[in-house]
Amino acid sequence: MRLDFQSYPSENSWTDAPVHTTAFTRAPMSDVERPPVVDRDKRQAILDHAIETFAELGFRRTDVQVIADKAGVGKGTVYRYFGNKEDLFWASTREVLLRLEQHLVPTIEGVDGALAKLRAGSRAYASFFEANPSYLEMFVQERAEFRGSEPASHIEHHDRLIDRFSQIIDAGIGAGELRRVPVRRTLVALAGLLYGSVVHACYTSLRDQRTLTEMAEYAVDIFLEGIRAERTKGRRETEQ
Repeated sequence: MRLDFQSYPSENSWTDAPVHTTAFTRAPMSDVERPPVVDRDKRQAILDHAIETFAELGFRRTDVQVIADKAGVGKGTVYRYFGNKEDLFWASTREVLLRLEQHLVPTIEGVDGALAKLRAGSRAYASFFEANPSYLEMFVQERAEFRGSEPASHIEHHDRLIDRFSQIIDAGIGAGELRRVPVRRTLVALAGLLYGSVVHACYTSLRDQRTLTEMAEYAVDIFLEGIRAERTKGRRETEQ
């Protein structure tokens, strides 16, 4: 996990004032040094409308003033909370990632067995974007505009999800439910299949009567059958 250290003024910064024998003297922070007081409701409103606006107009065509107007705040408030337009975009995509994680984790934890968890997680992933197409558009915009140059906070999030799913696959291999496969490579392939299925369903006309979630689920089921241990395949066929 990467730590992103930033240079913020510290409240524990000592002054060059003369040192007394009884105590150090600390200078009070000026208004310039103090971080802005954040109103959580305003911050959330800005993020909600930023996601909506970036998804609709794209990064380059989005005007921060439009986001501020929709959120009912001044443009200066947006800049105080998020720095600049690019930082606001990254904060918005991180918000989507956090919402995705909050959607995935309870679903995965609600079932037992590696295959069941992988299927449930895949279905939750697809249904998340089917219910919120603007969230998917944010990632399309990210790739188009920034070519995958993600900030450390996003990489940490991806690493956290990879660790969680790695544990699921490791447990499945240990229990004999999955055959021995390279764990990270398998996860990268599964993630690519899922993302590709979702994007394909949203942006092409080559689809049948099934929903986006059903199409992704079908593709993932074929994938999972490929990593299922031989001794459990007959059981799956019997269950069907």
